[in-house]
Amino acid sequence: MKNLVSIILVFVAFGYATAQDIQYVNAENGLSIREKPNRGAMRLALLDYGTVLEIVEHTNLKLDVMNNGEKLTGEWVKVRSLDAYDTFEGYVFNGFLTQEKLEKRFKTKYNEFTVTIDGLSEKETVKDEANPEFNDVLIYKLKDGESLEGKTVKVKHHQEFRSIEVFQKHENSIAISDDNSHCDMINWQHYYSSWKPLKKVTSNHRFKVIPVTKKEANRFIEIDIEELKTVVNDECGESWSASIENIESLNDYPVSVKVSKQYLRVLMTDIDGFKTEKIIIFEVPISNTLNQDSYAKL
Repeated sequence: MKNLVSIILVFVAFGYATAQDIQYVNAENGLSIREKPNRGAMRLALLDYGTVLEIVEHTNLKLDVMNNGEKLTGEWVKVRSLDAYDTFEGYVFNGFLTQEKLEKRFKTKYNEFTVTIDGLSEKETVKDEANPEFNDVLIYKLKDGESLEGKTVKVKHHQEFRSIEVFQKHENSIAISDDNSHCDMINWQHYYSSWKPLKKVTSNHRFKVIPVTKKEANRFIEIDIEELKTVVNDECGESWSASIENIESLNDYPVSVKVSKQYLRVLMTDIDGFKTEKIIIFEVPISNTLNQDSYAKL
């Protein structure tokens, strides 16, 4: 009988451990988590959109919040972070929680401002091994199928300022491909577009990324085709060299020009006229369909 009771208790405990009420933060500008269930309590942190939480306790303390003219009705709930690197407990208003699975948005934080991009998932920085602490230029890798085009860039300032501007440009590289693999010339010659200013779409420092046209994506500098053939032979091998031996221009199969990087430049001018400039580089997969291991990259 004692053994049966122990087994039942184990099952009950297992049920409590696995039956988690998992929800996601869907507040556009972040959600405050507080030490106690009231709006005057100390704020522990501001939770990003898409933060995953476990609800551990319902308080039945009702609360109404106005959000963009709409009344949200809910209650204070106690939550626990499920982030292995940032654990905490506290209280939030559940009117800004949803059971729909959401991804955290791309975010990069500087002393002067924070940049977030709607519609782009959270990413880790590709560190410069020679200068790991240098953050004026940060590099990120886009996933297959991801692009900055049409995305909204939000700049949240941390200090007083005169102006905030955002610019974009892109890099084109040469790609050589057949039906199975690629020889991507990402470290050889490139075409760089000029910087274009992004238009502000709202008053709270949101900017819209400009789509790269097909004509812009196909532009390239003047190169010596024979030099290209030599480089391909040396770096990619005889089979790739043979595949391009009859080409006369970059428009001849199997050669093409592709966008390989997209750049954002954020420029803030403070009230004293001092300018802070940060550049964010996104590496673009030249092919969205082929296995990365099949690429030969110069």
